[in-house]
Amino acid sequence: MGDTPSDFAAILLVGGRARRFAGIAKSELEVAGQTILERMLSACAAATERVVVGARPADAAPLPAGVLAVQEDPPGSGPALAAAAGLVQVGAGPERVAILPGDLPFLCPAAVELLRIRAEAAGPDSGAVFCDDAGRRQWLCGVWPTAAIRANATDIRPGDRAKNLFRDIEVETVHWDYSGPPPWFDCDTPADLEQARGWAADQK
Repeated sequence: MGDTPSDFAAILLVGGRARRFAGIAKSELEVAGQTILERMLSACAAATERVVVGARPADAAPLPAGVLAVQEDPPGSGPALAAAAGLVQVGAGPERVAILPGDLPFLCPAAVELLRIRAEAAGPDSGAVFCDDAGRRQWLCGVWPTAAIRANATDIRPGDRAKNLFRDIEVETVHWDYSGPPPWFDCDTPADLEQARGWAADQK
């Protein structure tokens, strides 16, 4: 598939309001005995740095050693500002950064690696995002050049759209053509959560 991808960081955005789940953070919902956040952190285990951005419940399990937790300011000001807050915690080493929402139960190491490889193959200034079955780019399920994201993050303001982070970055669209649930599947609704739990049960 090409050269080995460069080091990368992972920023996981968990601060959504989760109105459809009566305020329960989507990242703390369980699928197959693990929270979605636990599953996603495992999927990003190869990252040299992992940052979780957003408020978590007081009774949430501690994050694994080495995983940083930060809060955007002001809280609840949108995924673009949350990602920018996470990026502040990322050191100078990683040339790529994965920016991900906190509700992807089927993100897996192979999916993250595929994004990294496709971004690397597209060039040092390019990113790669998954595309869903309807042909929509999943902007918050991608891997990006860290330097370009840093440059765009300087202009981010509360309420800005996530796409503002990716301004002027060439984007490689990636399809998931393998068996099993797609890694871009997110749990926006209770019906999505039930679907995810059903798929996970079928995988056992």
